[in-house]
Amino acid sequence: MTTRILLGLALLCPMASWAQDKIPFDGRPGLWETTSTMEISGMPAMPAMDPETLKNMPPEARAQMEAMMKGRGMGSPRTQTVKSCMTKESFNKGFAVQDQNTCTRKVVSSTGSKMEIHMDCTQGKSKTTGDMTMERVDSEHAKGTMVMKTSEGGERSMDMKMSFNTKWLSADCGDVKPVGEK
Repeated sequence: MTTRILLGLALLCPMASWAQDKIPFDGRPGLWETTSTMEISGMPAMPAMDPETLKNMPPEARAQMEAMMKGRGMGSPRTQTVKSCMTKESFNKGFAVQDQNTCTRKVVSSTGSKMEIHMDCTQGKSKTTGDMTMERVDSEHAKGTMVMKTSEGGERSMDMKMSFNTKWLSADCGDVKPVGEK
């Protein structure tokens, strides 16, 4: 459960952090690509997986699972690239995230080109807290960092560090649905 919270934050935060405070990002509508590098420490060891289950996984998912089981998983830096379709409405809504009821965000400081945000999330016994900085380089580029700490009922904790760069690719989103659409 804790891992899902961290991973969810890591995937949503680069573009979604302006959400709660409705501070629009002056970006170009279209297809955007975000590359993030994340490192999580303090995560429990990955349990062994049934060989039959591995055999039935798609090749890409299987390779990722095998790498995690060999100890190169979440404790090692991991880079991921995702594409998002941003419309003018997406930017105007401030990248609203659908499920904000478990997290609160507070803008610590904000200028036209840089924002610092503090986040607190609670789900069951898990509490995640941390800070994110995002900088608008220009209307086609943004970058940032995020540092989060999760504790589960005071028994164990995990730390996550992430850096990301996002860039505009094209006006045409192709098959990628706009942010906020299902």
